[in-house]
Amino acid sequence: MNSNNKRGVPTSQGGMLLTAIFLLAFLCFSSTTSYAQSIQPPTTAYNWKSSEDATNILLAQVTVLNQQMPGITEGTPLYDNTLRRVAYFKAIIMEIKHGATVAQALDLSLPAAATLGFEKEASYTPKIILKALQTETRIMLTN
Repeated sequence: MNSNNKRGVPTSQGGMLLTAIFLLAFLCFSSTTSYAQSIQPPTTAYNWKSSEDATNILLAQVTVLNQQMPGITEGTPLYDNTLRRVAYFKAIIMEIKHGATVAQALDLSLPAAATLGFEKEASYTPKIILKALQTETRIMLTN
């Protein structure tokens, strides 16, 4: 008995295995992720505000954001983004108090922003949102 379909492709287990191998090979070789280069200049190239000025700016931002929180519906993207900013700014303040430079504090505090103040799993926040928050904060804390 012939085990080919209308197009002449074998319908046996070997045909399915061959198809699976081609699909797996395609998936393996079609990855476009690259980790080799960074598009952002080194943090030492920026003219950072002093630790005291940065702390005062961030404390003022936390105060404003905390005043807005009661008017935002919990669980919405706006609520999560506001909570993310508060967590990130507070973590930066703590890192500065522990002796980190402003530039170092921005990097060290990203896990607090990613997890909404360590309340959710680390993979919760997309990297593009974290990078945007870090860039926004860098602009706020440089002269």
